[in-house]
Amino acid sequence: MEIEVRFYSGYKGEETPRALVCGGREYLVEGVLSRRRCADQKTGITFELFELLVNGKKVLIRKDESGKTKILPPSDLSFL
Repeated sequence: MEIEVRFYSGYKGEETPRALVCGGREYLVEGVLSRRRCADQKTGITFELFELLVNGKKVLIRKDESGKTKILPPSDLSFL
């Protein structure tokens, strides 16, 4: 299952996740619970880790420097 993450694009570019899109259906982000900038200790790659509230469920998203995003376990995607 492919999930697209849509971000608010402010003056700094894609800053804040606003929606998840799956199967042609859009799920709005109700809130950003946390946002952290991290570095992978093995590769040194910097990424942002977002904890979001979507449809009453917590979803973890990792966005790397290139802009590539992925949803991480243990996200609760039962709303899809």
